Amino acid sequence: MPISKKDRINREHKKADAAGTRTPVKANGNPVKAPTPMSKCAYCMKEIVASNQTQKKVHAETHDQKVWTKEKCWPDDTFA
Repeated sequence: MPISKKDRINREHKKADAAGTRTPVKANGNPVKAPTPMSKCAYCMKEIVASNQTQKKVHAETHDQKVWTKEKCWPDDTFA
């Protein structure tokens, strides 16, 4: 009698686990995405997506520009 679908999938999962090649998946079978890198504002500690320069500039303008500039908010980033 041939192997059942459940048993075949379990064997494949065990082999992948042993080889270290199995990717994490959600319950519905979709792969799990890596978390988006975030940057923290040095003034208010708000987290914003690190690659979104426009959002960082807009956020930095909400602080007092005389005291706290965008370069102070994001000291690790360069603005063009």
